[in-house]
Amino acid sequence: MAKVKADSLKDLRLRRSAKWRGFESDVLPLPVAEMDFPIAKPIQDELIDMIKRSDTGYGGIIPELPAAFAGFAKRRWDWDVDVDQFHLATDVGVAGVEILRLVTQPGDKVVLNSPVYMNFFTWIKEVKCEPVDVPLIPANGEWALDATALETAFADGAKAFILCHPHNPVGHVFSREELEKIAHLAAKYNVLVISDEIHAPLTFAEAQFIPYLAVNDEARAHGVCITSASKSWNLAGLKCAQIISQDAAINDLLAGLPISTTWRASLFGGWASVVAYNEGTKWLDAVMDNLDENREYLAKVIKKYLPKAKYSIPHSTYLAWIDLRAYEIEKPADALHEKARVALSHGEEFGTTGEGHVRLNFATSKANIKEAIKRMAEILEH
Repeated sequence: MAKVKADSLKDLRLRRSAKWRGFESDVLPLPVAEMDFPIAKPIQDELIDMIKRSDTGYGGIIPELPAAFAGFAKRRWDWDVDVDQFHLATDVGVAGVEILRLVTQPGDKVVLNSPVYMNFFTWIKEVKCEPVDVPLIPANGEWALDATALETAFADGAKAFILCHPHNPVGHVFSREELEKIAHLAAKYNVLVISDEIHAPLTFAEAQFIPYLAVNDEARAHGVCITSASKSWNLAGLKCAQIISQDAAINDLLAGLPISTTWRASLFGGWASVVAYNEGTKWLDAVMDNLDENREYLAKVIKKYLPKAKYSIPHSTYLAWIDLRAYEIEKPADALHEKARVALSHGEEFGTTGEGHVRLNFATSKANIKEAIKRMAEILEH
């Protein structure tokens, strides 16, 4: 399949998602984690067919979805998913919050690894728990889990750990050794690991994604996966996430989820996900070829126009974590929005370790990437 090309900027500005309506018309928006590519034709066809048939009712139980996901997981990662331990939710945020409600009480501690997806902090706040940050540590231009600090946090009474795997925003794909260490500590201290694997299909060829529940029995006994087709197939507005377990006791725990958790998932989202997992691999692989080029291209233009910036090429996701601290500008995303007319995610929203950084979405055209970096350079390099 030929590479999937990004829509033109003119056409993108006709979109009505928050990414394209949330900023002034002269701003180039690159913060929100959605892609500027047209969605896969099989998914388009499915949605159009549903509309033509006025198939616009409630979703509820869609048995075809666990089967479709299980097939994709087996082909992609050799992971054997139990289709009987499968639940739906509106999105991974709702999934994470509802699982936290099952295992925590207000005031309990929930662990995460900054710099990390900003809404993890929102989820923890929503259930009135206390976030405990165990930052990732730099390791020769890469990132790594601080296992010693993680054990300290678990030993201090943490009830849950939200694992961002692969990691947003740094693109780290946790190794089997890291995942085994997490599983061992979770078993030792009875901590539930909520593994957010929404970016898993977006892992590049040099890295190996290993589903947390596929690691070992300790992981399965103390873990749950939350995921969705939304990031990899650009379906965020269709609202359908998956909750997966692989242990009888965890499945019994998930039986306590409110019945509304499933019913609030969208019918369109459910069937778009079925098609994505069953028929969307060729499109996904073509997009990955494009993203692979884009992550390397971004490194080149940063080196040329922003030589003091630091950017480690991510092993997963279409998100770039860029260190601008050498430019000594407080809250650089604010300055770049105001003066360069480029919208980026604010680094400090990803935790205190994100100060002086920005997150840039490179799931767009090379022209937009170059324009964004040149605009940034006009402010930062002068």
